[in-house]
Amino acid sequence: MEIELKLRLPPDALAALRADPLWAGTDSHATHKQLDNIYFDTPQRALAQAGIGLRLRSDGKHWLQTAKGGGSSRAGLHQREEIEFAVAGPVLEWGPLAGTAFAPVLEPLKDQLQPQFQTRFKREIRRITGPAGGAIEVAIDQGEILARERREPLCELELELLDGPVDELFALALLLVERHPLVLDSRSKAERGDRLAQGRPPAPPTKAVAADVPLGGDARTVARAAVEAALAHWQANEAGFLAQPQGGHYDSEYLHQLRVAVRRLRVACGPLAGAAQWRQETLAPLQDSLRALGQRLGAARDWDVFMEETWPPLAESLHDAALRQKLQEAAALQQATARLRAQAALEERDTQRLLLQLGRCLAQPDDDGPALPFDALTARLAKLAHRLRQALPRLEQLSPTRLHRLRITAKKLRYLTEFIAARYEPQATEAWLDWLKKAQTVFGLHNDRVTARAHIETLCAGMEQPGKLQHSLQAALRERAQPELELPDLPEPYWRA
Repeated sequence: MEIELKLRLPPDALAALRADPLWAGTDSHATHKQLDNIYFDTPQRALAQAGIGLRLRSDGKHWLQTAKGGGSSRAGLHQREEIEFAVAGPVLEWGPLAGTAFAPVLEPLKDQLQPQFQTRFKREIRRITGPAGGAIEVAIDQGEILARERREPLCELELELLDGPVDELFALALLLVERHPLVLDSRSKAERGDRLAQGRPPAPPTKAVAADVPLGGDARTVARAAVEAALAHWQANEAGFLAQPQGGHYDSEYLHQLRVAVRRLRVACGPLAGAAQWRQETLAPLQDSLRALGQRLGAARDWDVFMEETWPPLAESLHDAALRQKLQEAAALQQATARLRAQAALEERDTQRLLLQLGRCLAQPDDDGPALPFDALTARLAKLAHRLRQALPRLEQLSPTRLHRLRITAKKLRYLTEFIAARYEPQATEAWLDWLKKAQTVFGLHNDRVTARAHIETLCAGMEQPGKLQHSLQAALRERAQPELELPDLPEPYWRA
């Protein structure tokens, strides 16, 4: 089993990383290699779809064949089955793979496998002792990925656990992240090369999926599964959002799903983990970082909604084409700036620290102990439901701030319900989820209207006669239909059934 953390960094940060005092000492003397790698697959990408990487590697003197696959990638931690053996030259050999877990996939395909892409890089290797005495190999790779005429630079740090607990990797990574601009990367070189070879963009935006909760799982098991699912949702959308260049095609759904993932993570790490009494000493301090990140993503998402849904009909109300174009450009600049800030927030040190702490938490096994009941969680569900029930008769009288808080309450109740839904019959939670989705829509549309008024004020501030222009646009906004603040009564509590 290969266990490693993978982090990327800008090339101009390499000198400082190499000079880090952490590497001082005879045990951390660096060795250098030039590595040339050839990755194989079928023209139909059968190995990539099976999650298997197959390569030949040359260091200038020897050839190695490697098969990797299975396992998981979470918060930059890659855990994969690996088989590696020496071969005579740049030709695949099959004998050593016979009887392995890879054989059933590779055997029927061996006559169809062809080189698909290459990686060429210089590797600088050190072996160090971790904080608790474990053995870790530190590799700095700098080079490129090549796929026919396409090229992509490669500059990354790999921390591979040779001996000792996985916690050693996270402790070292947290130390390095404090000193250098390192960013966790959940993609392997094989995944990056496959995407480059196919000329494919990152995977399309992905919605949240149900947490994998085993039957009979107690509260702590549910909390762990919910945090894992929310983190996976984040990672499934992050690469796509970060890869979108300014000025090119922009798919706002990546950002939308990222924002949802962070919200779900806040609920999983907060009320759910708190009610389950699971890892609160680690998770509770992360709430401030999650909240700050959510605010940065939310600001960018608000501009996306304004540009895609609110602005087009407002623009049509303006008869002055030159003014309309000027406002369009100003709004597009605000949107692009907010997006850059959101992308920067995902790569900032505080976010990397947050991800490493989450990964470290999930990498540690839970202590055996008596199963915890769900009493604290059901009490939390009842409290949230009571807050909604009390407000329903007077929604029209509530301030925008109070409506926004109710929207957050509905989201918390929805996410908690989705996290624990596997413990109930589907029909038991279905009515609640339908009601909560409708409530989110109603409250969300009203919140979008409040946000739109603020964005109009921002846009008009830099224009001639801002007061007159703002009055005109606000009037056009008021003319747009808005759903009434009406919701049916809450269903009967499923958690009491």
